[in-house]
Amino acid sequence: MKKDIKVINPESNVAIATLWTRKEVIVERLGSYASKVNIVGTLYSMYGINFLLHTLAHTPEIDTLIVFGADLSKSGEALVKLFKERKVVEGFRLLWDLSELEELLDNVKLFDLRDSFRRGDWETLRQIIEKSYSPGRSVRKVIDLKLVEPVGVSSWSHQLSGHLLFENSLFRAWVKLLKTVMTYGYVKRTEYGERQKQFLNAVTIIGVFSKNYSLEKEFLSIFPRKDFEYHVRSLLSPEREQGVSYTYGERLLNHPLGKNQLEFFVDKLSEREDTRRALMVTWHHESDISSDNPPCLILVQGDLSGKFYNHTAYFRSHDVFSAWPLNAYGQIVMASRVAETLSRRLGREISVGYVTLISSSAHVYEHDWRSVEDVLEKYEDRVFRAFVSDPRGNFIIRVEGKYIVVEHRDWEGTLVSVYKDSDPYKLIKKMKLQSLLSMPDHAAYLAREIMRAYYSIISGTEYEQDRV
Repeated sequence: MKKDIKVINPESNVAIATLWTRKEVIVERLGSYASKVNIVGTLYSMYGINFLLHTLAHTPEIDTLIVFGADLSKSGEALVKLFKERKVVEGFRLLWDLSELEELLDNVKLFDLRDSFRRGDWETLRQIIEKSYSPGRSVRKVIDLKLVEPVGVSSWSHQLSGHLLFENSLFRAWVKLLKTVMTYGYVKRTEYGERQKQFLNAVTIIGVFSKNYSLEKEFLSIFPRKDFEYHVRSLLSPEREQGVSYTYGERLLNHPLGKNQLEFFVDKLSEREDTRRALMVTWHHESDISSDNPPCLILVQGDLSGKFYNHTAYFRSHDVFSAWPLNAYGQIVMASRVAETLSRRLGREISVGYVTLISSSAHVYEHDWRSVEDVLEKYEDRVFRAFVSDPRGNFIIRVEGKYIVVEHRDWEGTLVSVYKDSDPYKLIKKMKLQSLLSMPDHAAYLAREIMRAYYSIISGTEYEQDRV
C-alpha cells in the first residue's frame, strides 16, 4: 500500500489526516496556513492507520496530529480511539503490539476535528494549526517500527455472498471454486465442532451443450471412479440401502409426499415447454426439520428453451472439496437423462445446455485445507490459463479513422450492438461491461484490446485484434 501523503514543511510539528477528503482540497482551503503543516495525508481505511503510525514514528518533528475530513469508513474513529483511549477497535488489524507504540502515543497530541469538518468550520482548523505550530524542535526520538505486512489472510474479514463462475469444464470449475473459497472464505465453526472456510451463494454454471459428458481424468487422480458411479446410482434410484437415513434418489423418485417427482418433472416439461413449474424437492418437514443429517440438495428446477434443456440445483450446504465434484457430476448425468427422455417424447433432439449449481454455503472443512492447497498447487496455473468462451458472445474490434469500433456478436455471429468512440475510457463506459459480460477475464481482455486499438490510432500504426 502506497502512502498518500504530501510533505509541505519538514520543519513543522503539525500533521493533518484528511481521512476520505482529498489532501489537495485541504491544502488549497488552508491558503497560507498550509506552510505551517509538515505532512498532509489521506486515511481511507482502518488498515491505513498502520502506515500513518509508521510515518509518525520516523518523523519525530511531529507532535500534533489533526484529524479533519470526511470519516466515511470509520478510519477516523479508529484513529481517535487508539490515541485517546489506547483501544484497537474491532476490524482494525494493528501490525504492532500497543507496547511498541507507547512513546509515540504519549508524545503526539491528537485533535479530533471531524465535527468541525462536517460543519464546514475551517476557522477552527486554522486556529489549531496556529496555536500548535512550533517548528524546529524534536520532542522524541525516531521509533524504528518495521512496516512488514503479512501476506495472505486466514479468514476474510467478514462473510461474503455472491459469486458467479462460468465454465465448460467441470474440473476447471471445481478448481476455480476451491480457489474462491480458500481465498475469500470466512472462517467459522460448524455444527460438527470443526472449523470451515465458507463463501455464501456461489453460483457455478457448466456449459455442457452436449448429449454425452465424460468425467475428466483429472478427477480420477483424486477420487475413485466408484464414488462417482455410486453417487449417480443413488441419485437416480428410488431405493434406499439398509441403514441409510435417506438418499437423494429416494427423495426425488419416492418422496413421502411428492412420490415420483422426476416423472412429474418430465411430464411438465413435455406438456408445456414454457413452464416454470418443473420442480423437485428433497426436503420433508416431518423428518428433516429436527434431523442431525438433513439433505444438502434441496431443490432441482428444469427449463426447456429451444433445443436445450437447462438444469438448476440448489444446495443449502456444499462441501466443495469432497462432495461438490460428485454432486455436480450427478446433476449433469440427471440432466442428460431428462434431455434423452424429452427428445423421445417431443420427437426432436434435445441436448443439455447449462447445468447450474447454487451453493448457498460453499465451504471447505479444516481437515481438507491441506488437500485443497495440494490440488491448487498442482492444477491452478493450468486451469486459469485455459480459454473459456463467454456465453454472452464475442467482440470484434477495429479502427475506423480516429474511432475505435466494437461489435458485439452472439455465438451464431448475429450482430447484437455496435459501440464507437475516439476515447477508450468513454467507450468502455458506454459498454457497461458489468451487465454485458459474465467473465472477469473477458472484461480484462476487452479493455486491453481497446487500449491497443487506441494506441494504434495515436501512433499511426495498423491495429489487428489479438496480434500481441
